[in-house]
Amino acid sequence: MAAADLAVRELGGIDIWVNNAGVFPSVSALEMSDKAFDEVFAVNTRGVFLGSREAARRMSEAERGGVIVNVVSTAGFRGTAPGLAAYVGSKRAARGLTRQLALEFAPFGIRVLGVAPTFVPTEGNTAAAAAARVPLDSEAIQSVMRPGPLGRLGVPDDIARVVLFCASDLSAFMTGSTLLADAGETT
Repeated sequence: MAAADLAVRELGGIDIWVNNAGVFPSVSALEMSDKAFDEVFAVNTRGVFLGSREAARRMSEAERGGVIVNVVSTAGFRGTAPGLAAYVGSKRAARGLTRQLALEFAPFGIRVLGVAPTFVPTEGNTAAAAAARVPLDSEAIQSVMRPGPLGRLGVPDDIARVVLFCASDLSAFMTGSTLLADAGETT
């Protein structure tokens, strides 16, 4: 993978790798094409696998361990809204990969953790919703864009702090877990 090779070349190695990509077209399961379904899994699940594998290869070759953090989603724990079957399935699969890769990479001193944020209204989420022609006031968006028990919507920094915790030595005895960053809304 070019990104992993570039990191090794430019930075001297990989100590921390974060897989943070996702697409979420809102299409009814009855109307979703096989191609659209496969595209969601290619980004949301296969991307996690490929990024993790390539980072772990570089980490194991360097023999100094490391941390891989997969940004999953609260959708990996529960359904979210109509039209998101592929997204929910792909994030559930990414959560399973996080657990399995933690077992496989542990002998190399590589920890793998997941972070499952709730919907956070970022520029990227807003742009993705617009590109998918899903209005921000649609049922699908409004059902996930609501304040949780803490009484406010999350902001990107809320999620970044959980990722930072996972990447740091503060989580040195953790691997295979997916931490919820959802203000307590997921049960």
